[in-house]
Amino acid sequence: MGKVVLTLGGVPFQDMEVPEKICFGGKQRVAVQNLIGGGRVVSALGLDDGEISFAGIFSGADAVARAQELDAARALGAQLPLVWGGFFYIVVIEKFTAEYRKPGLIPFAIDCVVVSDPVAAVAALAAPLANMVGGDLTAAEALSGQAGISLQGVVATSLSGFAAVQQALVGGIGAMGTSLVGAASILGGAVMADAGIGAVSQLSAVSGQLAGAAVMRGYVNRAAINLGASLL
Repeated sequence: MGKVVLTLGGVPFQDMEVPEKICFGGKQRVAVQNLIGGGRVVSALGLDDGEISFAGIFSGADAVARAQELDAARALGAQLPLVWGGFFYIVVIEKFTAEYRKPGLIPFAIDCVVVSDPVAAVAALAAPLANMVGGDLTAAEALSGQAGISLQGVVATSLSGFAAVQQALVGGIGAMGTSLVGAASILGGAVMADAGIGAVSQLSAVSGQLAGAAVMRGYVNRAAINLGASLL
């Protein structure tokens, strides 16, 4: 028998049982708010891991026993460790199918739902908060021109300048919202073409500014929270 390179629960996979490929990955859940004038605010809501699936052929004297063990785990909805290479997940077997051909020859296919990814969780905890703060401030700075709000006084090592920028963002976003309402009102009641064109131009400009300020505010707020945690 070859070296075991894949295990699910207490079941090892060897030789022909080891799949040629293992599908994994997933999505990032996002909330998209489309603003008047073409602006867009995108908020990351968290990971949405996809299924991990693979197939192979159980072989050997214990092929039936191992197939039955995995089918029983599927029926119970048990949470099992899935380990291969540098990967480690806690999963539930969503689907297990097998084809009995001979006592020592049972092709199978498995679909697993990820419960947790301990490796990614540990990596996230190990990532220095200072790096995250610096990255968020860099992203916020890139948006400051679009938003029309300066990050002057904000540094990645002190909370002293954050309050003023956060207050400026809140006030700016409120003023932009008022401006949008006013432009929309003008557009709705416009009789002359010039007035309508001016209102449309204002809607477009302010919408872009509002989109930049809203996203910038998210980066600044997260940087402040992480910096506060790192200074404790």
